Amino acid sequence: MRMARLLPLLLVLLLAGTATAQDKRLVAGIVVEGNKRTKERIILRELTFREGDTLTTDELYARIERSRQNLMNTALFNSVLLMPTYLPGTEVFVTITVNERWYLWPSPILQLADPNFNTWWLTKDLSRINIGAYLYQYNFRGRNETLFAKVQFGYARQFGLRYKVPFFDKRQRWGFSVGAQYTEQREIAIGTRDNKRILFSEPDRNARNEQKADVQFSLRRSHDLRHFLTLGFVQAAVTDTVARQSPDYFNDGATRTRYLALGYQLVHDERDSRAYPRDGHYIELRLWRYGLGVLDEQAPGISTAYATYKHWQKLSERWTVSLTGRGKASLGGPVPYYVQQGLGYDDYIRGYEYYVIDGQHYALGKADAAFALLKPRQYTVDQVPLEAFRTLYIALYLDAYVDAGYVWDELYDDRNFLAGSWQSGYGAGLDLVTSYDQVLRMEYSWNVLGEGGLFLHFTQPF
Repeated sequence: MRMARLLPLLLVLLLAGTATAQDKRLVAGIVVEGNKRTKERIILRELTFREGDTLTTDELYARIERSRQNLMNTALFNSVLLMPTYLPGTEVFVTITVNERWYLWPSPILQLADPNFNTWWLTKDLSRINIGAYLYQYNFRGRNETLFAKVQFGYARQFGLRYKVPFFDKRQRWGFSVGAQYTEQREIAIGTRDNKRILFSEPDRNARNEQKADVQFSLRRSHDLRHFLTLGFVQAAVTDTVARQSPDYFNDGATRTRYLALGYQLVHDERDSRAYPRDGHYIELRLWRYGLGVLDEQAPGISTAYATYKHWQKLSERWTVSLTGRGKASLGGPVPYYVQQGLGYDDYIRGYEYYVIDGQHYALGKADAAFALLKPRQYTVDQVPLEAFRTLYIALYLDAYVDAGYVWDELYDDRNFLAGSWQSGYGAGLDLVTSYDQVLRMEYSWNVLGEGGLFLHFTQPF
């Protein structure tokens, strides 16, 4: 009998809850606070809702969270808070509070000439270190523009300048970037044998001089989808000795190469965080043509296609699983060693840090399971004199992983035993994520050769 009396009340509460979730809310106003340098329109560009939108409560909260992620992924802010205030009736007011980062960075360069820290640690050769400085001006003019200059000495002398504008039209869709770089090196890699780089150096002159310049246009049609079109110029020269010892460096024993390169890139990015993702996906397609028939001198005359798919699934507040697939294909040829790159550089199989697997095509897969030993936390330290450094971020993850990759090498597979067969590695490690998107990884990995070791990396593992 009592249950019969309660049923109408339970039904009313259920309907009320459903109605609340589906109530339409009018975004009556948006206010931005804390932006001392950043222009308000740069912040509003990242929102997935606008003033005047009518949304259900569920839609509003989902869009507020996605907007917060978009703003954090600009790398302009230490923290972002979006707070809705419900007004009488159906109107809602959204307040955005940001804490800006420090934007002027005279960043020192202490860079290893080897593919990774672990390879350099085998010799601990201090002459194989690049030293110098970047001068970064992030958020230039408050419009999220980036201006930086580079001066580097040591193993390789390098000087560069770049200016990047994310938006230059009223609808904030089109952007551009322009830059140039000059490099000279006494020692260069001229090939690989037994999956180790063959290094050559000149005692009294540079083994290679290189000049590069490019202009890039970008189109951001939506928050998550970007297109890039790049026109680049490359000119490089090596000594006669390099050409004799490695005739395929530029092909045909040439000592010089010069060409225009045209590239297209498509990026669909729905990661919750670019520093250390825990949810979402990332898709990238890159197409390049090296040599356009204009200004060519011993141009490579090849095309490359590169594809990436990454997916992260947040199972709980502490558990995240991820899958990554990458592949590269080269068309035309023969491919000069100068533009050839397989696994062991930007892309690699964990456990093979001491090896380079050169080739014209490759496939790479990664699977990770990460557990948050210390869930992401932010602290405010009022004693720090500069406001941009008062917000501290820290997170610590235990990561278990397995990688597998295959490299197709049509030119040098007879002298590099790791190409032409599947290679795999597995292991576990600790990932420390800190303020300003800094990541430190300490991993212990094994490979199918029966080798194991402790490795350090300074990028995200995925």
